[in-house]
Amino acid sequence: MTDEAPRVPLRGDLPLLTVDLDGVICEPPFGRNLGISRRFLDPDAPPPDARVPPPWCSRLADPLRFGLRRPLPGALQGLRELRPLRTLALLTGRRTPPDRWLRRHGFAPLLDAVIVNDTRLPSPHYKLAALAALGAEGHVDDDGRTAQLIAQRSEARPWLRDWPRNRDLPYDPGVRRVSGLAELAALLRDEAG
Repeated sequence: MTDEAPRVPLRGDLPLLTVDLDGVICEPPFGRNLGISRRFLDPDAPPPDARVPPPWCSRLADPLRFGLRRPLPGALQGLRELRPLRTLALLTGRRTPPDRWLRRHGFAPLLDAVIVNDTRLPSPHYKLAALAALGAEGHVDDDGRTAQLIAQRSEARPWLRDWPRNRDLPYDPGVRRVSGLAELAALLRDEAG
């Protein structure tokens, strides 16, 4: 994290839930989520330095890489259903804010914060550190290695958005699979009721 840990003011007494962007809200290219790793990380190993492009490169390349992607079906409605239940922050491994994309597709008003990776940490380790700094109650991700690392090293509950590439792996019992954000909202409503 940068010198200043991210802060997300809670709405009322609603716990903080962080949500990944790519593969959870935003559709991957051609509907195939090839960015999901099928290899887990050693939870006891120190995080490696990520290969971080210069900021000017990310500012130029990210709109080209991500700008034309579409929202996943049901993602907007799922966030609408989660909003009364949780304070919501987007927590992405991307290195530039996706603010324009979020506004264009109607997601911006549903999020209480947008947090991007401004560190040299790879995405899974960055998210783990951010969850601790934020005091988040849970996180939704599409990457099994991220969900596994969170289950092994965090108090936050990891929710894994189902994709074919993240199935059939020996997950920690704390990793809970959901088909999307609407299913997660239903599960949280059931827990509360």
